[in-house]
Amino acid sequence: MHNFLSFIKEFRIPKKNELLASLKSFSKKEFAFFMLSLVIAFGAMVFLLAKINAYFMVQIPVDGGSLKEGVVGMPTLVNPVLALSDADKDLTAVVYSGLMRKEPDGTFIPDLAQSYTVSPNGMTYTFTLKPNATFQDGTPVTADDVVFTINKIQDPLIKSPRALGWNGITVSQTDSHTVVFTLKQPYISFMDNTTIGILPSHLWKDLSDTEFGLSSLNTKAIGSGPFQIDSISKNTDGTPDVYTLKRFPNFVLGTPHIKMLTIISYANEKSMIDALTHHSIDQASSISPENAPAIEKAGYVIHTATLPRIFGLFFNSANNKLLADKTVVHAFNIALDRPQIVNEVLNGYGSVVYSPIPTTILPSDTPADGHSDSVAGFGKDLDITEANTMLDNAGWKVGPDGIRQKGGGTTTTTQTKKVGKKTVKQTVTVSNGPLVKLSFTITTGDTPELKAASFLIKEQLIKIGVNVDVKVYGTGELNSLIRSRSYEALFFGQIVNHESDLYSFWHSSQVLDPGLNIAMYKNPKVDAILQNAQKTLDQTTRLASYAGFVSQFYQDLPALLVYSPKYLYATSSNLTNIDLDTVTTPSDRFANIYMWYAQSDHVWKIFTK
Repeated sequence: MHNFLSFIKEFRIPKKNELLASLKSFSKKEFAFFMLSLVIAFGAMVFLLAKINAYFMVQIPVDGGSLKEGVVGMPTLVNPVLALSDADKDLTAVVYSGLMRKEPDGTFIPDLAQSYTVSPNGMTYTFTLKPNATFQDGTPVTADDVVFTINKIQDPLIKSPRALGWNGITVSQTDSHTVVFTLKQPYISFMDNTTIGILPSHLWKDLSDTEFGLSSLNTKAIGSGPFQIDSISKNTDGTPDVYTLKRFPNFVLGTPHIKMLTIISYANEKSMIDALTHHSIDQASSISPENAPAIEKAGYVIHTATLPRIFGLFFNSANNKLLADKTVVHAFNIALDRPQIVNEVLNGYGSVVYSPIPTTILPSDTPADGHSDSVAGFGKDLDITEANTMLDNAGWKVGPDGIRQKGGGTTTTTQTKKVGKKTVKQTVTVSNGPLVKLSFTITTGDTPELKAASFLIKEQLIKIGVNVDVKVYGTGELNSLIRSRSYEALFFGQIVNHESDLYSFWHSSQVLDPGLNIAMYKNPKVDAILQNAQKTLDQTTRLASYAGFVSQFYQDLPALLVYSPKYLYATSSNLTNIDLDTVTTPSDRFANIYMWYAQSDHVWKIFTK
């Protein structure tokens, strides 16, 4: 201890001239070694400090910043009553807000509504508005605005695309902040209706029905949503092609974090992708799978969500009796290489599908989904050998041309019978009936995806001796064939926007136009399940009831469902807090846009909330 204290007393910082003298005393080799050691020590110190700093630093989102988003098409009807195109719906989704807002996980939260109640019979919904809700011009949102909006949707002269969903529903108000909806019968998808944007009636009420669709308010829209239109640029034709929006500070769910949002219109996807890869815009919606690799290479993030769109082969056995043969159809089912179709047609951006109920309604891990090997022909991996065995056992023999056939020609057998006391042998020739080849025609649309999938199915089924002819039609002719049910097998897609759509697609009352049961499916058990589901308000009970539907579907296989495509949304890597858990339509990506961040910062953990 004494020696240490003596050292401290004697220790002193060398003077400048002493340091210089010491350095001059070094040989060249010693000086080089000293400088190298000094550089290494300094580098190590910097590295250590950086490591310590990184350990204590975290990235946090901060308010501010802007986004430029590209869309295909020109938004000209920024109006929740009239919006038809995806571009219209995109703008409408950020400018307007409804009584309720659909969350990314598919649940609903109050938006303009403060609270709501539902009658025990599910036929009366009462909503109370938030007292602080205002439109972007500062005018309070009242029950008058809600009633006005719904009345316009129901007005036959307006021809609103939303009219069908409001058929038979009466809207009234009990006071300035209370709205009552009365239904003729329970409607399990009614909450979706309540997300419709509300118009400011004080701006619209004096317009005639003719003026309604022509008003400048359809572009210079004023709603109560998270963003308000700040300016509009038009192209040489006078059509709006750039909308600049700023955040609405009085949005009832909280002021959006992003300060500015610019939506730029493009004539087609190619132009939009070019703008994205040249970094003229920050993000783009509804990207085709084939464009995804180039976009990722350019440094963007691809967000995906499974769309409630189910593509597959829908059979019309009335036009080809072979498609009513369960053995034949089950052989087809296990001969289809669904993953190959997803990979080659959708570049892997899709999900293999077996169930007629989308996972957005009935998750695949629930007991009711019927996804079990115990159901014949379902849940099995691709098995060409088993498919061939099934057809062999059913009497379908491979002909000289490689196509299976049954019947044709005669069969000669020797039979014995007693004639008196004698047993007599005789030769009997029996006709096998007309020769039938295992063949059918696929009708589909003239789009790259539909054609590619149809021809790939043709290639796959030839491996089990099935002859498939593919016929491709333009949109108009295809729609005519679908409406008249003039096809043997239709490769097409169903868009299941709401749970109530299941009734439209699979109930036997919908087999003829304008019904949407394109598989011509008739099953009394399924009809009863779908009818009861429309009246069952408890979601848990309702979803459980679908087990019978799915099980019966897999026994009958009125359609071979193949895939659901993914929704692809390209954004900059800076965008955070985005959630695409459930996307029914592209505009759903904006469900929580008010929570998005376009900027971030790095701070020490102790300074975060």
